[in-house]
Parts: sequence; C-alpha cells; structure tokens
Amino acid sequence: MNKLRRSLRNGLLALGMISMVACGNIDDTDEVVYSADQEAEELASLLDEIKADGYDIDTTALGVYYIMEETGDGAYVQPGDSIGITYYGYFTNGQLFDTSASSGDGVWRYVPDDVSVIPGFADAVNQLQVGGSGSFIIPSSLAYGSTGTYGIPPYTTLIFDIELVDIYTVDTEL
Repeated sequence: MNKLRRSLRNGLLALGMISMVACGNIDDTDEVVYSADQEAEELASLLDEIKADGYDIDTTALGVYYIMEETGDGAYVQPGDSIGITYYGYFTNGQLFDTSASSGDGVWRYVPDDVSVIPGFADAVNQLQVGGSGSFIIPSSLAYGSTGTYGIPPYTTLIFDIELVDIYTVDTEL
C-alpha cells in the first residue's frame, strides 16, 4: 500500500498545485465555485496520474474507481451483517476530512443496513472481503453531489482507503 499511497499522494499533490495556480487570481473574499466540469477534469487527471504510475484501476458497476491493495480471504459483506472497517477519507487535494482512527480502537463497527452512508462508500465496502483493503475514488454523483454537505463542497470527488477488518457474528458486541 505504500507505493499506492505514494502514487495517490503525488497525484493529489499535483492536483492541489494545479488548483492553487488556477485559483491564484481569486481574491480571498471571492467564493470558490465548484462545477461538474471542474470535477470531471480533476478526476480524469487523477486517474491518468495513477495509471501513469503503473496501477490498474477497476470500476464498479455503480461507478466507483478502485485499486485493491489486499484481496482478503474472508467473506464478502451480506445484508444484515455487522462489520468492522478502518478508513481514511481524503479530498483530491490530499486533505484528510474523516477517519475511523478517531474512534476508540480505530475500527468503525456498524450494520450497513442500519447506517446511512453515501452510495459510493457502501459500494466500496461491498467490494471487499474480510482482510481486504483498497483505495476507492468516489465521484460526487455517488457522494454529496451538486449540493455538498458537512464542509464537503459541491462536485467533490472523495477518496477513501478502506480495510474490511471483520464480519461479526450475532453474539459479537458492536
């Protein structure tokens, strides 16, 4: 995962530099306007950078881009399962916006059927087997769309590093 994270970080840093140069003329009092076209350009640049670093990018039927780091050898998540995951969520500029590391032992335990998450995140988790991990690039259409939310601007592609730690039995305490 080190080489993959380095590749993603380099791509994110390049996008951040492009964004800073592009926004260099903006007065601090001006509101930054996000658009679907801007997101499409940034996403294409990020995917090109990752491919140039030698990674194969797969895409789910829903439209989440991903690179598996570890395949895992356990089960896939099924409806009604209780699961534990670790995750780090980033903007395309490399800024961390959310992580499971801030909770207790760093593992977020939940029942996917009982928790509302963005469609792209749910789709990402469904790609993993127990012990598996990967990086998932979620376009805004599968995240917070044209409105944004909770400090996430509209038309923002999100990147998550996720590991499926375990699927818990009914008698395992969440």
